[in-house]
Amino acid sequence: MDKKILLSTVPIIIALIAGGVIGMYFQFQKDSFEIDKGKKMAAVLNSLSSRAVPSVVAFGSVSKIDGRSITLTYGGENITINISDDVKIYSSSGNEQAIAPFEIIKVGDNLSINIKVIPEGQLQGQSIIILSVAN
Repeated sequence: MDKKILLSTVPIIIALIAGGVIGMYFQFQKDSFEIDKGKKMAAVLNSLSSRAVPSVVAFGSVSKIDGRSITLTYGGENITINISDDVKIYSSSGNEQAIAPFEIIKVGDNLSINIKVIPEGQLQGQSIIILSVAN
């Protein structure tokens, strides 16, 4: 009788041990993937905030203005950009382009914003071109 109990419990114990080992293996793989992803994102952030990348362009329609932050929407995606006080804003009418105040920007305007990724990982507007004005 003891031999039957022993023979029936050994496969259960082996299955539990195998399940634990497999679970730890897959958990390690997941953690390893997240670490690699984090390292890659840090490398991209470091590259974009370097002096070798003077700016990147964001384009879209203004969906929100909150203080000096502008949210652009394009293709169903949003991006919020902090605009510093010294940013040049250009407005074009016909063939002429003029410097404009920040307050002229309204929800619905189409903008092209040159942005820089600052070392803290935030987006900062470097210059703005108002492409078309909302009615």
